[in-house]
Amino acid sequence: MRRAVLVSTVTLGLAWSGLGPSAAAAQRFQGMIRFTVHEESGRTMEITQYAKPGKSSFMAVEAGKPGGGMIVDSTAGTLTMIDGEHKTYTVINLVAMQQMMQGMAGMARGMRGTQRGTTDAEGAPKGTITATGRTEVVAGVTCQVYTYEGTDNGKHETGEVCLAKGAGLMAGGDVMGQMPGMMGMQRQTMQQRLQAWGPLGTLLAQGYGILKGTNYEDGKPKGSLEVTAFQRGAPPDAAFHAPPGFTEKSVGDMMGGGRRP
Repeated sequence: MRRAVLVSTVTLGLAWSGLGPSAAAAQRFQGMIRFTVHEESGRTMEITQYAKPGKSSFMAVEAGKPGGGMIVDSTAGTLTMIDGEHKTYTVINLVAMQQMMQGMAGMARGMRGTQRGTTDAEGAPKGTITATGRTEVVAGVTCQVYTYEGTDNGKHETGEVCLAKGAGLMAGGDVMGQMPGMMGMQRQTMQQRLQAWGPLGTLLAQGYGILKGTNYEDGKPKGSLEVTAFQRGAPPDAAFHAPPGFTEKSVGDMMGGGRRP
């Protein structure tokens, strides 16, 4: 494990990812999970995720600031972006979004191809993860404590992570539970990330989830996360709608166009 695991757990919550029809699909979580991320800068974020068949939501709040997030409805094929600062929301067509992302991915591959001597394997973390034999109870769930050590982009990474089978963040390699399975590009990206995370990625792919984690880089604290609430069962319908009183904006308005199509 490395700091990227902590950060990407949050970042990937904003992506449409999943492992597709595999063991992970059978383990997809339905319910609510809330966790707190402490960044090295001192900033603290509280993230709440809800998931049920065909729908997922992700809301993030920084202390003292308006929250924001997204709602994915894979049945309707829509992504709703929530802007807590301006109390607005924007509904985006996922097919159009997929096409745009595929175009951007193609450009990125082309740019990497022009960088002589670089490969996708370069910079990948290398290290080990070791069971300590200790257990903790986090958000009512018993998890197994592991330590990790290795290198990532030349930095010495160490830390600790508490894992539970079938519970926690990214259990089975699934980021938010029931995410739309229409985007093969995101599935491939997720698989590549799990492979890059080495032994930890293997445990996640086998159905373990993260309940708690800390990270150090060259001996200096680089961040931590901890699940504070974990509840199985169908979430309330309100979790998959824009908050009351929010105003809808068009995609053009969100991008700064100022006009509705």
